[in-house]
Amino acid sequence: MSGWISSGRSGPMTVVQRPMSRKEWIDVGEATRRQVILGAAAAAAAVGVAACSPTGGRVEPDAVDEASPLPEVMRNDFRRLTDAQKVRGCSVAAVTREGTVVADAWGLAREGLAMTPASTLNIGSVTKTVTATAVLQLVAAGRIDLDADVNDVLAHSRVYGPRSVRSPYHPDVPITVRHLIAHLTPIDSPIEPGPYGYSYRVGPVADPAEMGRWLHDFLTPTPRGWTYSRDNFTKAVPGQSHLYSDIAYDLAGHVVQAVTGQFFADYCRDAILRPAGMTRSDFNRDRLAESNRAHPHAWFDNGVKRGMWPDYRNLIPHDIPDDFTGHVEYAPYTSCLLADGGLRSNAFDLARWVRMWLGQGTIDGTEVLEKRWAVAALSDQVSPNILAASDAPLPMISQGFAWHRVDGDAEGVWQHAGSEFGTASYVMLDTKRGVGAAVVCNTELALEADPRATMLHQLMDVAARG
Repeated sequence: MSGWISSGRSGPMTVVQRPMSRKEWIDVGEATRRQVILGAAAAAAAVGVAACSPTGGRVEPDAVDEASPLPEVMRNDFRRLTDAQKVRGCSVAAVTREGTVVADAWGLAREGLAMTPASTLNIGSVTKTVTATAVLQLVAAGRIDLDADVNDVLAHSRVYGPRSVRSPYHPDVPITVRHLIAHLTPIDSPIEPGPYGYSYRVGPVADPAEMGRWLHDFLTPTPRGWTYSRDNFTKAVPGQSHLYSDIAYDLAGHVVQAVTGQFFADYCRDAILRPAGMTRSDFNRDRLAESNRAHPHAWFDNGVKRGMWPDYRNLIPHDIPDDFTGHVEYAPYTSCLLADGGLRSNAFDLARWVRMWLGQGTIDGTEVLEKRWAVAALSDQVSPNILAASDAPLPMISQGFAWHRVDGDAEGVWQHAGSEFGTASYVMLDTKRGVGAAVVCNTELALEADPRATMLHQLMDVAARG
């Protein structure tokens, strides 16, 4: 799921207590859905986790990783920032190209369990940087042409899903693979509640074939597509308008399935996560150790939920009073739409992810992505004129493949943020200084006074000082 754009400035708080109308979703939700933020390049080596007290989430790294806890003053400052936003648990990491400099955590991962840098949860749209990597790996291997019509790829799909995707307003204009990972499609992320929102549910992990079936129904014209509508597309010409789109990234994930014959999560586990050393990350929650799982939370104030997303009571495992004030712990939910926001990860593994990007596709001697394409992902892929006309809530100055830069970013800074129901994650890297950072929260945040950008910049300064 998408998030929002930030250049370190605060914006108006978004509070939702009922399903939003289309106008409200465009006026308010799009400011949050357009998750255009902090990009990163991977961090840390395998790290052991020592026992933590219930009230403090500090983790002592083992000898393989020399990361230190935050300086006490900074840790206290960060905790004040997150406490002010009712964050239940937070973990952070800062890196250089060579390793993790800082890793720390505070608060609770879930009731009775301390938050640590290994606490794993849904990282939302930071996932898109993994999806783009999967596509670019296949481009580097000559298995996909970046400028190919997606229909030419889907026509030979080995996995069930849409066989043809065209805008109903421009049926003769191809949507290309490049369009998908540079946010240049007219494929709109639907309004909540709707097919997208209802894909989130409590219960067993979704069948891995479900993403293809969902995309078939959403993108295939009726009568074969059950949730197809012309409203699933804007009227923009493919390639000529910048639109941050969750569904375009899900389709990019399906392209990976179509080419490889592997389900998206399996491909990413084998080709990206494990080679990068991200051993505590996965798209399937059931493959993760229960002891490391953090649960999503939201803060209610007199019955009104704070945060970016609608009040999805179906994800709350118990009734709450109409005037409830306090934290609500969501049940661990699932969605079949993995490629836009379904990865579960943590500060330790996101640190490795940042280091991989700082290493131009390589970490600890292992090449995850060919250098040419790692550099391209952190380069301008959309013309300034198109970006200037984007409806992103803050002015974007660059769009790479998944990664973004926004007004106020120093040269070399790339970023991406992620937000799911009850979680908020953020990664940022600075290629000029060779540093990066990650922040992972198990509580949904409102736009007002979101502390993540401030924390990330300070973490990168710590890494730069060594």
